Amino acid sequence: MPKIVIKSDKTKEPYDEEKVIRSLKRINLSKEEIDNILSLINSRLPEVVTTKKLYSFIFKLLKEKKEHLAYKFNLKSAIFRLGPSGYPFEKFIAHLFKEYGFEAKHNLFLKGKCLTYEIDLYLKNNSEIFIGECKFHNQKGRKNDVKVVLYSYARFLDITENHQLKEEDKKNFKPLIVTNTRFTLEAIKFSKCYSIELIAWNYPPENSLVTLIERKKFYPLTIFDFLNNKLLNSLFQYDVVSIGDFLNKEANFLKKISGLDLIEIEKLKEKIKLILKE
Repeated sequence: MPKIVIKSDKTKEPYDEEKVIRSLKRINLSKEEIDNILSLINSRLPEVVTTKKLYSFIFKLLKEKKEHLAYKFNLKSAIFRLGPSGYPFEKFIAHLFKEYGFEAKHNLFLKGKCLTYEIDLYLKNNSEIFIGECKFHNQKGRKNDVKVVLYSYARFLDITENHQLKEEDKKNFKPLIVTNTRFTLEAIKFSKCYSIELIAWNYPPENSLVTLIERKKFYPLTIFDFLNNKLLNSLFQYDVVSIGDFLNKEANFLKKISGLDLIEIEKLKEKIKLILKE
């Protein structure tokens, strides 16, 4: 039975069975199914195990029994596959906010009082305009410290001083930082003090990245571990970034842009339907 877990940042912590239970409940496994997986973890894994090995073990078990739930479980790793440049992550986040009714643009330039800045996200609804930055990390365990927040906030302040912008718009401007990892406690404290919106994998609890994704079932195509990066990049170029995007596109169009044949496309669509049905 595991007793110690070595995390991605090489730190160690006691094995917490409740964390495993929460992650399995999140994908709607029954109590019986969860208990079975816990039993197999306890009987087959060593006393000291890495989080990577623990995750891989659970993922393999799920693929054998309920493949479509395995892909939902694969969400965290899927977000890390939206790299290495970070551009696919920015596109995915922009599309995610469209699901919530925002007008969303990414990778555009906004002029400030002093400088012109490349902005990762520009999100607008009836009452808010978010000037957002995406901080994508390829390595698990990386945290965004207060320097990240300070830089983003300074840039935001300079943009709001641009006199060419409408005063009405500037009143609605809000700073936003989205990351696929975490923020330090100091970064969170500063952000609360200056009303900077932060979104991380598990923060804030009611509107974290994982919550926003799962609430709309807006899973990225990267949840499918058998799709290679070349194919994924081809789909991303045509704004096919989520499993819903893929499902709603015409098969011949997908064949043209992805290189998949019609049988492969139909099989993938069937997998997607099972995921979205849960």
